[in-house]
Amino acid sequence: MRAHDVWRTFTVLYVLALAAVSALIISHGEDLVAAMFVTVVAISVYLYIVYKRYHVERLPENDIRLFDDPDDLRILCRIYGLPDSGSPNWLRHRLAQFSRQNEDRSFVWVAPRFMKTLASSLEFAPGMEEYQSLLEDPNELLVRMVSSSPSVGPKSRPLVWGRSRSSSRRRTITSCPICDSSVGQRAPVCGECGADLEFYDALLESRIGRRLVAQKADGHGRKN
Repeated sequence: MRAHDVWRTFTVLYVLALAAVSALIISHGEDLVAAMFVTVVAISVYLYIVYKRYHVERLPENDIRLFDDPDDLRILCRIYGLPDSGSPNWLRHRLAQFSRQNEDRSFVWVAPRFMKTLASSLEFAPGMEEYQSLLEDPNELLVRMVSSSPSVGPKSRPLVWGRSRSSSRRRTITSCPICDSSVGQRAPVCGECGADLEFYDALLESRIGRRLVAQKADGHGRKN
């Protein structure tokens, strides 16, 4: 079951549960207007949270190939609801395929894997397990995995979203986005955790980038 089917299923269940609770409250003599107001607020908050957290920007396939830190790749897989096990090449390939499958949209719906399993068991929405669609010919897989290996160092690799490296950008970075250590002007990498300062600074300009950096910063450093 795909993510948008999962949220459609859980939204139907959530609305039905709220309707049942509201009916129960009204049957006990409570005010109808108050019960309806609480129901509308609860539905609005639910939809807002789901939309903000699970309607995620799609990183272009070429941008995914720029990530050389296994920790970043695992975080991205978790954000997109994909399995986060395997070698960096496997993770990068999995993410690139996911991006390629959704290249006609800027935002994609994602959902935790346990919710997909639960929703599928309820059979509210049709559809095969979406990970099956990530399979491809083994020979093509091998070629893509090899070609997706980063070939440039952190000081020369491009930035995400087509941003350009520049001395003016480096001058604005006073602290590391990952470990929050103070950095000197124009420093290319953080002396404390080794993070590529411009790369993560550019990443922070997007919602998914802020989410990735926040999760990575919880570990206070770049893991290799």
